[in-house]
Amino acid sequence: MAETVQQLLRERLDQDTPAVKYGDRVWTWREHLADASATAATLICLADPDRPLHVGTLLGNTPDMLTAMAAAGLGGYVLVGINNTRRGEALARDILRADCQILLTDPAHRALLDGLDIPDVQVFDVSSEQWSSLISSAPELAPHREVVPTDTFMMIFTSGTSGDPKAVQLPDRKSTR
Repeated sequence: MAETVQQLLRERLDQDTPAVKYGDRVWTWREHLADASATAATLICLADPDRPLHVGTLLGNTPDMLTAMAAAGLGGYVLVGINNTRRGEALARDILRADCQILLTDPAHRALLDGLDIPDVQVFDVSSEQWSSLISSAPELAPHREVVPTDTFMMIFTSGTSGDPKAVQLPDRKSTR
């Protein structure tokens, strides 16, 4: 039995059963995880190996978010779900506090980043030609690390009842249940 998201997803790499349904489109596990593998390989290549590999997402509840989650699972790095209700300096502070070195966004959320001072954070719009070009030339996935159940799979920002959201760590083992 799989103990990590990485193991669970690897078990489905060759499955041709439905994995994602969105609108009229259906992706099989094979298709979905091929996209996720290319995404993970691309992000690992873009990352600074001397920094923690934290990839932020400022995405809607779409297949792009599911791909980002599966990519983190397969790639063995930490995904950071950025709270899209935050604005301005507060949003920048959240991104920097979570030590995101890469941030994935989409057209619905891209404008939230306009004018923000987020040094050393590479921002990619997953709908852009630039992103498509990077993904199409992705090497074979070599995971950032082999995950163990106690590793952090994802950090999710709370709603911030105290006014400042905190990044809550979601361990890998909890994500497989």
